[in-house]
Amino acid sequence: MLGFLEKIVHWLGKVNAAVARVGCNLAAVLLAVMVTIVLAQVFYRYILNDAFGWSEEIAKVMMVWVTFLVSPWAYRYGAFVSVDMFIEPFGERFRLWLGLAINLLVLWALYVFFIESLDFWNRGRATLAATLPIELAWFYSIVPIAFTGLMLVGIETNLRHILTLMDRGKSHLIPEGGG
Repeated sequence: MLGFLEKIVHWLGKVNAAVARVGCNLAAVLLAVMVTIVLAQVFYRYILNDAFGWSEEIAKVMMVWVTFLVSPWAYRYGAFVSVDMFIEPFGERFRLWLGLAINLLVLWALYVFFIESLDFWNRGRATLAATLPIELAWFYSIVPIAFTGLMLVGIETNLRHILTLMDRGKSHLIPEGGG
């Protein structure tokens, strides 16, 4: 049983690491494009006195996309804000059980958000962007994609907690701040 679970965790870890890497790289590209658009907007507005009508909307969408693209990486490597000073006095096994319980709750919340994000995306199919002839669903499409990535990371994290609890002498957890 332990060997089978290790294989699943190893495979899921490779998938999640690749998704996190692609998400971070794409976020870096989008951030560079967003900065370029904003700088071009400033130049056109204040130097040439001719503003783009679409630049602010695109920059806001790119900022949201950057956030959602890096969220699986942040969840996987423990880069979200957390307060752990309350659990430090407790033993390692208690912290593992507590981490498993918290990650199960997070996974449940992610599932609920994923279902809601599909409805959110679907409503965006009927609405056009304010300054561009594009359905808002294209802007919203990152939301269910990110929640899918976050759920995969949540499954991996829970399996790693279970594996560490079963294999008493070895930690299978991902080091925080890794990647």
